Amino acid sequence: MDRLLTVRELAERLGISVGTVYHWLSQDRLPCVRFSSRCVRFRESDVQKMLEQLGQAALQERLTRKAT
Repeated sequence: MDRLLTVRELAERLGISVGTVYHWLSQDRLPCVRFSSRCVRFRESDVQKMLEQLGQAALQERLTRKAT
C-alpha cells in the first residue's frame, strides 16, 4: 500500500513551496487523492513516477540540444 504524502511533504520532496503545490493542483498538473475539497494527499508511487518522467524529459532535452 502506498504512503500518502501531505502538501507540505510533497513540497519538501520536490523542493518547491506549498503555494506552488496548490497552484499546480489548481491547474491539474499533479495527480492527487481528494478526500474533500480541503483534504488532498499524493500517492508516493505517483510522485516517484512523475519525478522519473521529468528526469527522462530533461535527459531527452539535453540530448536534443547536444545534437543540434
